Amino acid sequence: MRVAITGGSGGIGSYVVRELLAFGHDVVAVGRTPSAVGSVSFAGASLDDAASLARAFAGADAVVHLAAITSPYRAPVQELMDVNVTGTVRVLDAAVAARVPKLVFASSGAATGFSFQLIDLVPRYLPLDEEHPSEPSDTYGISKLVGEQLCGRWSAEHPLATICLRINSNWCVDRPGAEAALHGGWAKGLAVEDLWQRYRLQLEQPERPRAANAPPLPRDLLWAVTDARDAAQAFRLAVESDSVHGVFHVNGFDTCSWTPSEELVREWFPDVPLREPLAGHATLVSHRRASEELGYRPQHTWRESDFADWLSA
Repeated sequence: MRVAITGGSGGIGSYVVRELLAFGHDVVAVGRTPSAVGSVSFAGASLDDAASLARAFAGADAVVHLAAITSPYRAPVQELMDVNVTGTVRVLDAAVAARVPKLVFASSGAATGFSFQLIDLVPRYLPLDEEHPSEPSDTYGISKLVGEQLCGRWSAEHPLATICLRINSNWCVDRPGAEAALHGGWAKGLAVEDLWQRYRLQLEQPERPRAANAPPLPRDLLWAVTDARDAAQAFRLAVESDSVHGVFHVNGFDTCSWTPSEELVREWFPDVPLREPLAGHATLVSHRRASEELGYRPQHTWRESDFADWLSA
């Protein structure tokens, strides 16, 4: 398949591009910056220019839309909404104009509200699934929830299948992948150790106060984490899927915590009912729908990774 990908030069984009290439797909990086990954064509385009996007999407069998502002603290509200919401409208319109049959939208666990929380949010039940009410209080989460709804509307009105993947706390824990990811995106220019230091703080300081311009607290994320290699698998499976429209949680099979999951729930959410046992460090965010409908199977854990070796050293 020929896959056009916006945001292919970003951190998660480098993983997705490599995954698609490894499974024999032809990849076109769409945007202002070529992908750093070899064997990838480049088509210049901008999220504020639907015509340039339609030209870039011409001949594609699928579009993967990754380009976005990825935190409420990385841009003013108006700019974030223009890029994440209006930009998504232009991408959807361009895909329809170019007669692309499928679009995979990079949503986020922030769409549920469990991320950059401005108010304390308590889940109705655990594990969290796609039927749980979504109540984002930050602009990034709101933008992603609106993006999902826009995808649903376009699928209802046009011959365009849309699959929305809620990536929960993407971590780059393999050194080669992390080094490649740091060539672009918000973390461009950081050393791998700088990035991993952020993950270490999430593991070792789960009770620190919320602070502006800081990553979400682990408890606000429900301790969810996704190895970037598994996230890339999900995007590739979505591209290959026959689904017409759907929203799917994508995350690992375990948490970003040393504490067993049922102990976390007893401490932080004692009144929240469990719909199934959470043995060991089992994730509090269910990816069952993605597993059943897309064939998604997370393969990696930070507990056995280059990041874990760095931690122990």
